[in-house]
Amino acid sequence: MKYESWIALRHLTRRRKTGFISLISLISILGVAVGVMALIVVLAVMSGFDQELKSKIVSVHPHLRIEKVNGVDQPEALVTKIRSWNRPEVETVAGFIEGQAILRSESNAIGVVVKGIDRNRDNLAIFGKSLRWGKLDFEAVEEIQMKKSFFGFRTRTERRELPALILGESLARILGVGPGESVSLIVPFVEEGKAFSLTHAESRTFRIAGVFRLGMSDFDSGLALINLEEAQTLYHLGNRVTGLSLRFRDIDQAEKLKGIFQSELGADFLVRSWYDMNRNFFNALQVEKNVMTILLALIVLVAAFNIVSTLIMVVMEKTKDIGILRALGATRKSIRKIFILEGFSYGFLGVILGSVLGLLLAWNLNPVADFIEETTGLSVFPSDIYYFDQIPTEINPTDVVTVVVLALLISVFAGIYPAQRAASLNPVEALRYE
Repeated sequence: MKYESWIALRHLTRRRKTGFISLISLISILGVAVGVMALIVVLAVMSGFDQELKSKIVSVHPHLRIEKVNGVDQPEALVTKIRSWNRPEVETVAGFIEGQAILRSESNAIGVVVKGIDRNRDNLAIFGKSLRWGKLDFEAVEEIQMKKSFFGFRTRTERRELPALILGESLARILGVGPGESVSLIVPFVEEGKAFSLTHAESRTFRIAGVFRLGMSDFDSGLALINLEEAQTLYHLGNRVTGLSLRFRDIDQAEKLKGIFQSELGADFLVRSWYDMNRNFFNALQVEKNVMTILLALIVLVAAFNIVSTLIMVVMEKTKDIGILRALGATRKSIRKIFILEGFSYGFLGVILGSVLGLLLAWNLNPVADFIEETTGLSVFPSDIYYFDQIPTEINPTDVVTVVVLALLISVFAGIYPAQRAASLNPVEALRYE
């Protein structure tokens, strides 16, 4: 009897194909689909940003950096000491020098971050893979210059060695230079041995050995690499270095070992991980991701209100049918189930449609952005603002499942009030005017 009443109820409460009701149903389904699609795409982009930034930062910057006020004066002894700890997690230990400078060509000048690296010890794989022109070579090259005398009667030959410099593609474009050309590097240094140290500047000519493109605006437009010995000479550091660069087989080991290294080295040294150097940035990125998720979830809530209104209209339209079924013995529970399933069906169709569209858009976001830019001339993703030259996307299965489950739950809850209203109808009142 229960099965027969269920079939009868399902048949009698099936709505007539009126244009108005069908349109409202379609709007409800599309509302859920749009909300799910927007959430999947935005979460994929935010996850892509997080992962891509993390990948680029830890590839260029040390996983763990050990620094000291006024520099580390005995880097070789410190490297030997760290190696003696026999930490299998540590992959490389190398000294580095980092400082500000002005890079000048014949046509332009710009401020840059200069990094002196020890190629024999540091891992430069990211620059090797990202090299666009030239090669990853820090060997000095001899240059021959022909100079005329003051009166122009004679010429003399001068030979000089030009150290190598590697810079980003955007930086090379700004300066108007390429591999094999020369640039001047102007750096400040502090004069020692005086009561009041005065800051001076020194200029030296470098040869561009290679041009890299990491795809991150900060590095491509503001980073220059030189040999460690050249940086020591340029900044008048002697045998000192800014600090030691440590790289681990697993970057997550940096946070775990930071405290151990700090306690081993003592208070004279400052030990910081890659996350410490970018903590505020990654925290802001996480907050932005959470806020965007909450705001876009409102689209699904609006769609849920559409489902509520649609089902209420169905209840009003089918009052007589519900009354007949109640008079024939249909239970309140059966009627309640029908309308809850009705709301769930709207949500289910919307979730399926939104998930498919969201995944397709997330996988093809860059071609879509390029098409919009070519069609409208509007720059969808300026690289100088968003750090990258392409929109990074990473589809996290956990995010997709979370969005789908939440959308389905909202759809089920949306059907509870109309279902309860239909189930509470009095058969006598429902049939009084029929």
